[in-house]
Amino acid sequence: MSTLADRLLTFVVERYPFALPAAQRALESCDLTRAADQKSIEDLRPRFCQALVKSLGDISVNGLPDTTPGTAATTRLQSARDELVAACDGFLIREAIATSLTADERREILRGMILTRAVDNRLKQFFLSGEIKFDDVPFQGKGFRSLGQEAVYAAGIRLKRGAQWRDAERGWQGDIVGPIIRDLGVALAMRPEPATVRMVLNAQMAKAGPPMDGRDLHIGDWEWGILPATAPLSISTLSIAGIAMAFAREGSGRVALSFIGEGGSSLGEWHEAINLCAARKLPTVFCIENNQTALSTSVSEQSAARVFADKAAGYGIPGITIDGTDPDLVAAAFTWAADRARAGSGPALIELVSMRMSGHAHHDDMLFLGKEPSIGWDYPKLSRGAYADADSFSFWAARDPIVNYATRLESAGIITGSDVERFKQEALELVESEARAVIDAPWPEPADAGTRVYAGDSIEQRVDPLEPESRLAVDLSPALPPEDPGLPFDRKGHTFLDAIAIGIADALRSDRRVFVYGEDVGGRYGNSFLLLRPLLAEFGDRIINSPIAESGVLGVCIGAALAGQRPIGEMQFNDFVASGFNQLVNNAAKIRYRWGGSVPMVVRMPWGGLRHAGPYHSQNTEAWFYRTPGLKIVAPSTPEDARALMAAAVADPDPVLFYEHIALYRDPAIRQALLSSPPAPLPLGQAALRRTGDDLALISYGAYVHVALRAAATLAAEGIQASVLDLRTLSPLDRPAVLAVARHCSRVLIVQEDTRTGSIGESLAAFIQEQAFESLDAPVRIVGSLDTPVPYSPPLEEYFLPSQQEIERAARLLIAY
Repeated sequence: MSTLADRLLTFVVERYPFALPAAQRALESCDLTRAADQKSIEDLRPRFCQALVKSLGDISVNGLPDTTPGTAATTRLQSARDELVAACDGFLIREAIATSLTADERREILRGMILTRAVDNRLKQFFLSGEIKFDDVPFQGKGFRSLGQEAVYAAGIRLKRGAQWRDAERGWQGDIVGPIIRDLGVALAMRPEPATVRMVLNAQMAKAGPPMDGRDLHIGDWEWGILPATAPLSISTLSIAGIAMAFAREGSGRVALSFIGEGGSSLGEWHEAINLCAARKLPTVFCIENNQTALSTSVSEQSAARVFADKAAGYGIPGITIDGTDPDLVAAAFTWAADRARAGSGPALIELVSMRMSGHAHHDDMLFLGKEPSIGWDYPKLSRGAYADADSFSFWAARDPIVNYATRLESAGIITGSDVERFKQEALELVESEARAVIDAPWPEPADAGTRVYAGDSIEQRVDPLEPESRLAVDLSPALPPEDPGLPFDRKGHTFLDAIAIGIADALRSDRRVFVYGEDVGGRYGNSFLLLRPLLAEFGDRIINSPIAESGVLGVCIGAALAGQRPIGEMQFNDFVASGFNQLVNNAAKIRYRWGGSVPMVVRMPWGGLRHAGPYHSQNTEAWFYRTPGLKIVAPSTPEDARALMAAAVADPDPVLFYEHIALYRDPAIRQALLSSPPAPLPLGQAALRRTGDDLALISYGAYVHVALRAAATLAAEGIQASVLDLRTLSPLDRPAVLAVARHCSRVLIVQEDTRTGSIGESLAAFIQEQAFESLDAPVRIVGSLDTPVPYSPPLEEYFLPSQQEIERAARLLIAY
C-alpha cells in the first residue's frame, strides 16, 4: 500500500509536475511516517505548508517585466506559490478526512453501493420482463444504469442529509444535490430508505405516485434534497447555481452540488453555471463524472483537455481528478469541497474517473456490450461487435467498486466474510418488495394530464365549441365589459420607466427575498436604460450583476426561486432571451407540471420597435413563449398598470415574463401621476376596455394599444365607434373579455406590432372565429408587421411596422364588408 508521502508527491506530479523537487525538499523536513490518522495529518499540515513555502523561496523574477499588463512578475509568482500551497494543503485535508471515516460510515457506503446495483438490476429486469402492462401491452419504461459508478454514493456520506434536516414549516433545510442519469447512488445516499427505492423504480415505470406521477421518467425528491433531473443535461447545473445563490443570500451554511458527465460538460449552460458560481464564490460543488463515453462519443472527441479537472483553472477554482471507483477518495473529496464551500471559499471541481460498464440506457446495452447482458452482481462481458473500447473495459472491469471496497473493509476488520452476501440478500429483498409495490400501483388518472400546469386548480381539458349544449347557451350579443380607461395621462406625471422602477422598489421594500439579477443592473450603472439607477443607493446589495450569460441569469432565477427566493431577472433586451430559451421552456415552464415545484420568479423583457434599433434590439419574442404551457406573460401599456402588474408578477407563484415596451419608457404622452403608496396587485388575466364603441373591436397590447386608441379617435370623427381592448396579460388570456367585445361589436381588428405568421394575433383570430362565429359579421382581421426581421434604417422600419393609417384603412374596410 502506498505511503502518505508517495500519494502527496503523486498528487503534485498530477497537478503541478514541475513543483515536484520543491515538494520533495519540503518533505525532507517533515516526518510523514507517523501521520496515520486525522489528528496527526492535521498537525502535519501547517509544518508541511511552511516548508513548501520556504522551498519555493529561491525562485527569483527580479528585473522581469509585467507578466500581463499591470501584473508584476513577483505578483504572478506569488499567486502561483499560493495556489500550489493551497492545493497541497487541500490534499492533506482530504487525506485526513479519509482516515476519519468511521466504520459505520464505511459500512453504509458499501451497503449503499450494493443497494445501488440491486436497484439498477431491477430497473433492467423491468425493461426486459414485460411484467407491467398497459392495456395488455408490455410497458418497458425508459431508464438509465449506473453500473460501474456506484461509488458516487460516498459523495453524500457527510452532506447535510436525512430526517434531521426536514422542517415542517420551512421544508428541506439540508444540502441539495443535482443528480443526472448515472447518479442513482447519490440520490439513495440523500435518503437511504425504501421510499427512495420505490421512487426510483416508479420513475421508470410511470405509475401514480412519486417522483412525478408518470409525467416524466427522471428521479428526484425535493423534500429530501434531491433536485429532479431533466433530459437536457445541463439544465440542473444552472438550477444548482441559483439554489446556491439563495443559500448565499440566506447565509444558511448549506451547499448545492452539481453532477454531470464529461459529455454534458461540453454544454454552454454548464460553463455559465460554474463560471458565475466561481465569480461570486457561491457555495457549490461541481462534479464531472468522466465515464469514458458520452452515449457513444469518446473523450478525445469531447474535449482536448488532458483531464477535465484542468478546466477549473479557467474559472479560478481548484480542481482535482480522483478514482471514481474508490469510495474513500470520493467521500473525502466531496467532504473537503463542501466544507470549503460552506466556509465561503466558493466552488471546487471534482473529476471522478471511472467507466460506464453498460449502455447509455437499457436499450443500448446490446450495442455497447455486443449482446443483451444477463442480470447479476458481476460486470457483463464484452461480445463481438460491441462499441465499447475493449482495452478500457478490461482495465475498469478489474476495479469494481463493490468487490474492491468489500475486500478493503474485510482486511480492515470492518466487515466479515459473510457480511457482503447478507448485505446483498437484504438489498434484493428490499428492492423486490418495492418493485412489487410498483407493479401493484395504479396508473395515473388520464385526466391528470391536464392538471398542475399553473398554481391553483385550473384544469386543461378538451371542449368542443360546437357542442349544442354549450353553443346554444352563449349570449351572442353581450354587453361590453366595464370601461377601464385608467388614470388620466398627465405630462407632469411618472413615465413608464419610472413606474417599473417604482414597482421594483415596492417589491424590494416589502419582501427581503426579492432581489434583481441581470447584466449591468448593479454596481454604479443600474441597467442599460438607467432604470435601476435610482434604486442602487437603497438596494445596491440586492441588485446583483451577472456575467454576460442569459442562460445563467434565467437558471439562477429558477434555482433561487425553487429555494424560496423571489428573483427578478432581467434580459438586457428581450431579443437576447434566445440564448436562454432552454431554461425558460424546458425548465421553468415544466417544473410545476413535472414534480410540483414552485418557481416564483419574474423575468423583465425590454422589447419592441418604433426606435430604429434593428433586428437584435427590437423584435417581438412574446409569441415564442405564448405557446409554452407553464409560463405567464404580461405586457402593460401604461405606467399605472406597469407598477400594479409588477406587484402581481412578483407575488405570483409561477414564472412571469414581464414585457416592457422600450418605446414607452420615456414617452411623455402616456405619463401618469402615481400614488406614493404601493397599489394593490393587478390580477393577471384581466384585460382593460380602454374605449367603448359598438361598431368595431380593436384588440391590442403594449405600445400598439396607444396606436389603436389614436386610430379609434380618428375613426370616431368619421362616425365609426370602436372599442379598444388592452389585453395587458397575454397568458393567462382574458378570454371572456375578448369574446365579449368580439360578440358585442361583431367585427374584430387585431392590432399588433409582431409579424403576423405564428403570432399571438393569429392565435386570437382562430380562437375568436371558433368561439364567436355566429356573432361575427365579417372575417377577423389582423394588422401586424411584415414577415421579415426588424430592419434598422428609419425608412425601412417605418415600412416594416404597421402604421396608424394602415390600421384605420383596415377598420374602414372591415366596417364596409
